[in-house]
Amino acid sequence: MKHTLTYLFFSLILTLSGNTQILGINQPLFSDLPFFNTQFVRQNNIKSIKGSISSKKVRDIIRSNNLDYSYQFNEDGTLKSQLSSHYSKGLKDSTIVSYEYLNNNISLQRKSDSYGYYSYHYNYDDSNNIITQTYCRDENQFNAKKKFKLKKQYIIKKDSFSYQEYDNQTKKIFYNSYGKKFKTQTNYYDSLGYLVEEYTKFIIGNNKRKVTYEYDEIGRIHLKHTYTNISKNERNTEDYSYDEIGNILDIKYYKADKHTSTKQFLYDKNMLLSAMIIEDVATEFLRIIKYRYTFYDGSTNYSELDSLD
Repeated sequence: MKHTLTYLFFSLILTLSGNTQILGINQPLFSDLPFFNTQFVRQNNIKSIKGSISSKKVRDIIRSNNLDYSYQFNEDGTLKSQLSSHYSKGLKDSTIVSYEYLNNNISLQRKSDSYGYYSYHYNYDDSNNIITQTYCRDENQFNAKKKFKLKKQYIIKKDSFSYQEYDNQTKKIFYNSYGKKFKTQTNYYDSLGYLVEEYTKFIIGNNKRKVTYEYDEIGRIHLKHTYTNISKNERNTEDYSYDEIGNILDIKYYKADKHTSTKQFLYDKNMLLSAMIIEDVATEFLRIIKYRYTFYDGSTNYSELDSLD
């Protein structure tokens, strides 16, 4: 069905080069949603990935930021949880996001915040489209964030969605907790089935925004343009480049036509992501995230950039 084309298309992108890419591009990278290539993680028996952040100013040494990330995977390659920890004045503050799955779809996403925990619960139709999203506040039986068992749950609100199909386009309709329509998103596809535009319109206020996509010669995203306010023609651009087997090498970010930052991705000989370097163009300030791996067979793989410490 046409409204599943986006999911199918991005799944195809991940398999174009034999599933050798550890990073997927069907979700924003390093967001609260899973963004690792599930098949790559499963085939390589990756149990966890840990990242540590350092920074470097111009004419300065690399300094640790006392900020760490941890990604834990199930044996089927799906992301079980991701944890970010920050150390300040000897105290550790952590944020954890955990996931549950049903029929290869995320059925629950739970995240900690300063008040405790909140969660989103998802139901899908037969075409894997989300039809309800329920927001809850959750009480934990334990005091430790890394150990969770539901004590009590409070349902806060429930949003729902419906879908319509047309020639070369699909429309997603958003309803609030009162069953009232408040937003629509229309996806447009070219004659080959490639997603070329996502157009969003809010019913109240009539605010409009859109995202457009351009592809390279083998069907990978090359340019992504985000118009946050169409009436003002405000545009942000992401420019993607890849190596010969499809790994993302870098993403350049532009505000209007001004280059603001770059994310560069480094891989080891086994195509594991070893580091990500984020550069602020104006200040030349660098953030360096180095990654370490553990596997289900008990072995480990450490970043080739550890010597930079």
